Amino acid sequence: MKPYYDDGQSTIYHADCLDVLPTLSDVGLVLTSPPYNLSGDGNKPTGTYFRNLKDGYGAHDDAMPHADYVAWQRDVLRACWVTLAETGAIFYNHKPIVRGNVVTLPLELVPDDLPLRQIVTWDRGSGFNRQFTYFVPTYEWILILAKPAFRITTRSVDDVWRIPFEGGGDHPAPFPLRLARQAVAATGTFLVVDPFMGSGTTLRAAKDCGRRAIGIEKEERWCEHAAKRLSQEVLDLWAG
Repeated sequence: MKPYYDDGQSTIYHADCLDVLPTLSDVGLVLTSPPYNLSGDGNKPTGTYFRNLKDGYGAHDDAMPHADYVAWQRDVLRACWVTLAETGAIFYNHKPIVRGNVVTLPLELVPDDLPLRQIVTWDRGSGFNRQFTYFVPTYEWILILAKPAFRITTRSVDDVWRIPFEGGGDHPAPFPLRLARQAVAATGTFLVVDPFMGSGTTLRAAKDCGRRAIGIEKEERWCEHAAKRLSQEVLDLWAG
């Protein structure tokens, strides 16, 4: 498959991740945040921030039946797992979501046959959706699925990452560049992959840390946006 962009260190594929992942191997870290299916089963995102996602992500409407979404995410995680080196791991950013007065946990997205080593809490320091039916959520999770030989490179990072949300970009659901950099730097990986690349935060973080990275994205405008970010040689402090 021909890359959309390749500068020798960072590679972008404009494609479905399930088509590209089977071609990859010896991956040290999969770092990704998938669509959250906020409009699934007829739900509609509410609040100023989430209204930006009412139409999904362009190529993906973010409105799958919940059972189909669970099956899709499990397929993606299995495909990511197969790509890993013997020292590799998956860092999977997702969050508990309250719908219809019942919370759904991203744990159900992890296949039973894959080992969940740890859950890191990302404390965003602020919330976006204030309701009278539940307390405002101010955190997300990073689920770590790891091969037995996977090791981190630091003892100074705990399992609560207090990193403020960063906005200011065009992408409707960015996560902080600082978060991505911390994940990459703490693993010592040689190859980072993001199957839901979005605007390229994971690849930008990998490049800033001197690592090789591959991103996969179905929406061409985000491929173009990420390619522009990666063409900047200086550290990019914007997180989109």
